[in-house]
Amino acid sequence: MSRRPHKKSRNGCLECKRRHMRCDKNHPICVNCGAAEIRCSFLGRDSPCIVPAFSRGRLHVASSSDTGSTAASTPAPTPWQDHTMSNREPPDPYNVNMTHLGLFNNLSSKEFRSFEDSGQPDIMATSIYVKHALTTPYLMHQMLAGSALQLSVRSTESRNSYRAYATGLQNRALSLFNEGNPVLEVTPANCVQMFLFSSSVGVLLLCDTLHYQRDSLEVFIDSFTHGLSVYRGVLAVVDQCWHLLGQTELGPSLKMSQVLMQPTDASGSECAALWDLVKAADISPSSRKAYRESVLHLQQVFDVQRGNKARVPVVFKWPILVSPDYVDLLRQRRAEALIILAHYAVLLHRGRELWLIGDSGRFLIESICGNLGSNWQEWLKFPKAALREDLDA
Repeated sequence: MSRRPHKKSRNGCLECKRRHMRCDKNHPICVNCGAAEIRCSFLGRDSPCIVPAFSRGRLHVASSSDTGSTAASTPAPTPWQDHTMSNREPPDPYNVNMTHLGLFNNLSSKEFRSFEDSGQPDIMATSIYVKHALTTPYLMHQMLAGSALQLSVRSTESRNSYRAYATGLQNRALSLFNEGNPVLEVTPANCVQMFLFSSSVGVLLLCDTLHYQRDSLEVFIDSFTHGLSVYRGVLAVVDQCWHLLGQTELGPSLKMSQVLMQPTDASGSECAALWDLVKAADISPSSRKAYRESVLHLQQVFDVQRGNKARVPVVFKWPILVSPDYVDLLRQRRAEALIILAHYAVLLHRGRELWLIGDSGRFLIESICGNLGSNWQEWLKFPKAALREDLDA
């Protein structure tokens, strides 16, 4: 279908020209930039990014059939197209959303930043995310989604409401990212924001699964593998950013993360049983290769974690290191894949004091042990022992 022609505007904003859209030349922010919530070039260099506020409707976000949780709703913007067609009233740049202000304030709370307490150099501080979110609407929505998820974990009375906000804000963040980047183009000017956004999307997807997809092991696995598939798409952004990030403020943390994941001669024995399991299994060569690679990466994570508090970047690295073949085997609920996941759950269990993880490790270990028959229990000794050590302590 041919594209509808439009008049070129010589005086339109730079973003509209880049996106090949007709600009209404409204100051200080044009209609199209307001719709996508991106910074309009009509704004002065030192001016804050003004996002027009409109009357709000209701948008269904989650239902028991979608997520296994109570149905909830979250505010959603009135379609911008309707506004531009009727144009009955000008946008109100002074309208304040108190819920969003509360979520933003929570980003500086000790509870939200608890994973930073270790002071480990590979952890990306929340302050870096916030600094860039202030000028990047899609990243701001993503950060507020993370804040809402943390409050849902902490709160009992408002859990469903906060989780609905987390879901709605993340969906809005993804929409804004796609609208603002119809063609993925990573540059030195946007690589930091894109990397921070991509990494945050992946972490939030995993955290939501760890906390809320527990109706059954099947529900958890379906959500976990779906999240990994989505995250792999997001990683395309990270791959394009990587060569530019070394010269940014993120460089030292990223280099430290790479150094930590380098193989060492002093490898531990946490995955010793898994090597024996993969060797003895009656499986295809491709499956054996997928399992071996997954076990190798898992042992590397155990080696980095040994003697330290849970390192969030490292714990969350294993799910994105595993191959698509392993993810497919896990989706099929193959016993060997589940046993490897149970060993990964030991790392989650060790990080149970972090709000990002909670008691998801115990849930996974107990669910996998309960779903596999007696002939597989021999391979689950290490995960079971991790739970017993917790009780003995």
